[in-house]
Amino acid sequence: MKKRNMSFLVIGIIYVLSFLWGYLAFMYVDTLPAIYRFLIGDVVATLWIYICSMILKNASLYDPYWSVIPPFILIGAALYYQSFGFAVIMMIVALSIWAIRLTYNWASLWHGFTEMDWRYQAMKEKAPKLYFLTNLFGIQLFPTAIVFAQLAAAIFFIELNPSANLLTWGGALMILCAALIQFIADEQMKKFKERTKGERKCIEEGLWKYSRHPNYFGEVTVWWGLYMMYFSIFGFDLMMISPIMMTSLFLFISIPWMEKKILMTRPEYRSYQKRVSMLIPFFRKEEEQSPSIKHA
Repeated sequence: MKKRNMSFLVIGIIYVLSFLWGYLAFMYVDTLPAIYRFLIGDVVATLWIYICSMILKNASLYDPYWSVIPPFILIGAALYYQSFGFAVIMMIVALSIWAIRLTYNWASLWHGFTEMDWRYQAMKEKAPKLYFLTNLFGIQLFPTAIVFAQLAAAIFFIELNPSANLLTWGGALMILCAALIQFIADEQMKKFKERTKGERKCIEEGLWKYSRHPNYFGEVTVWWGLYMMYFSIFGFDLMMISPIMMTSLFLFISIPWMEKKILMTRPEYRSYQKRVSMLIPFFRKEEEQSPSIKHA
């Protein structure tokens, strides 16, 4: 327990320093437009996490960055533009609730620097000599870029400091509902794992009965909710590419990679794939009970 607490202390210090370096970078490039300054600060903070992950030999140091950084950037944007309208506050609060919940879920499952995400380990084993590059670009900078693409819409929204309308409310509610879906899905998975500890079983109950990845569905929905708030003011434009990119990340990279791993140890999962929607919760193709099959 003491070792785990020490790991949390170390990661806390590292993240505080990452925010400091990001802020200093933001202040240093003060001649650039604000959106580029936020991007540079985000990248510099990521590079610090990357350097520390190489020193500690664990790329999972980056894992909480996904949920920790968005509220800080949005709050920073609100302070920079002095935008404190109700719609802006609503956006920041909704996204912060998502971030706190997701970060808490990560913290409850993280056991310290002795463990690393299996996907990162696979990348390292596949090309060990190039791992310093795959870690930098694949594990850290790529996700940072994807998330910042979502936050860019939020920054433009904050800059305008608009009044709330029905779509703005709808987007905020969408973010909150998505965070609730993620919470329920994660809790159902945790209870299932506790109940079947030591057994190689898979889950097909609760939300997992109607979506193979309800937690990922919630994650994608968060960013579509954020885009809806942007859309409520700016309408259709190129920023729509942002949530499409996020959705594609899960549909074509995260989910296929996860399901390929599951099928290696649980071939019965293929039957589950045929019956249950990949992402969006939907009616099952057959209603009769079948063996419980989803990764534990």
